Amino acid sequence: MYLKLGTVQTIKHDQICSDRTVAHTTHAANHHKGSLAWLPVGNKWRKFRRICKEHMFTVDKLQSSEGLRKEKLQQLHECGSNRRVVDIEEVAIVTSLNLISTTLFSIDFSRFGSDSAQEMKSTIKGLMTIAGTPNLVDYFPILKLIDPQGLKSESDAYVGKLLTTFDQITSERLRSMGVSSSDSPRKNDLLQVLLDLIQERDSDLSRDELKHLFLSNSSS
Repeated sequence: MYLKLGTVQTIKHDQICSDRTVAHTTHAANHHKGSLAWLPVGNKWRKFRRICKEHMFTVDKLQSSEGLRKEKLQQLHECGSNRRVVDIEEVAIVTSLNLISTTLFSIDFSRFGSDSAQEMKSTIKGLMTIAGTPNLVDYFPILKLIDPQGLKSESDAYVGKLLTTFDQITSERLRSMGVSSSDSPRKNDLLQVLLDLIQERDSDLSRDELKHLFLSNSSS
């Protein structure tokens, strides 16, 4: 199959058909090199896929987090039952974010009506808007240095915020692991699983890759 978009000539055949065209905005913080969604099929992609398959999408993992999902849905119900005006968009986004963050980190990213909710909502909406905006650079790569629509610059800012947040959460978990006693309850989330993997002697998973895995799962 021969396809030409702008000045980009694409010839796909056999295994290459399983790859995706990598948008310029996904190059923010080199996310395209550490994202399961954007990596080409290869050893690194297979490693991330195996981690997600074995530690995220298993039946046991979904069942163990059922209580968290019910709790967030109950909070959504309570928000709409107190006879006050409700911003449906905010409630839906906050509920979705907290469902994701409790699964990944056992914490809530935001609370209804809080500044943190507004900031996180703005960041996620910004990334979604960028992802849905046609970018001239993807069709005319010669424009990369100019970034005429400013989409890459915006993506750098939003992705930087999220990666910083994930790094802070990871640092806090590592600190708590270092000072906690053996009687402290063990976290049952993806962060703990991945930190355990990193600490294994033959692990080839880095902390930087960890952040990009979180970003892939949060933005999806």
